Amino acid sequence: MKKPIFLILIGIGVLLLVGGIVFVVPWFSNMMEEMEQIHAQQARHRRALETSAREPLTAEQETLLSTLLETANETDSSQSPNNLEGILSSEPYLTYLKTREGQDYTDFLAYVDAMPTENMKTVALSRIEAMLGEDKSDEALEVWLNYYFVVREWGTTVQEPLDNMKELNELQQTHLIEPLLEKNSEISGLSVQIVQIGMSSIFMTEDNDVFQEVWRERLEQYGEQEGLLRCAVVSPVEFALMRSFFADMAALQEWIVTRPEPEAQESDQ
Repeated sequence: MKKPIFLILIGIGVLLLVGGIVFVVPWFSNMMEEMEQIHAQQARHRRALETSAREPLTAEQETLLSTLLETANETDSSQSPNNLEGILSSEPYLTYLKTREGQDYTDFLAYVDAMPTENMKTVALSRIEAMLGEDKSDEALEVWLNYYFVVREWGTTVQEPLDNMKELNELQQTHLIEPLLEKNSEISGLSVQIVQIGMSSIFMTEDNDVFQEVWRERLEQYGEQEGLLRCAVVSPVEFALMRSFFADMAALQEWIVTRPEPEAQESDQ
């Protein structure tokens, strides 16, 4: 959390030298207040997300998992994580998806291809509104929603977003700033917008981090086959979304089990 705040403060320092105290101090005050609000909201969001991701299986989910494991044993699908997509394409799991998405999918990959579904968009929108407030127009929220999924996918390709600020800035410019300006050439609350764009981009990638950590623990505890199936049962929407960012299930598994470098772990503490 310290790095994005530090970078913003450097920019503020330059503005203080160039713009003068009279004009910048109110802007500075607004920015600091917005930073604190977003930081506090993200902390609450991350705790809630971790709690949800770690919830034990319900009786219904336990029954489904047992059925999927039986099917896996019968088809000897343990040889490759990619073969698990066949298990997730079985009738019990597709029925389970229908109860959550409200529609039928021919197989698991059809569900992956549909990402982000309306259900996933609703989940993402609630996260965005909780972080940024509910005062944004529908057009602006649509831009932020598209940007959210762009950043989530980009976050799987880098271990530390702050070490790849050039790429992140390009994403912000292309997928957020320019579309927002197209919707409204005179965006109000410039200081607030700067803070939201700067901090939220980093925080969005942390949604990936939460699930990666929890899912890695499941694979370590239950083994690759059962671990992946548990992830797909407990968090079907997030699991399909994350699968959509990778070429196949094997690539997703490799990402799940990859641990952060020691420096990255230390910076998070």
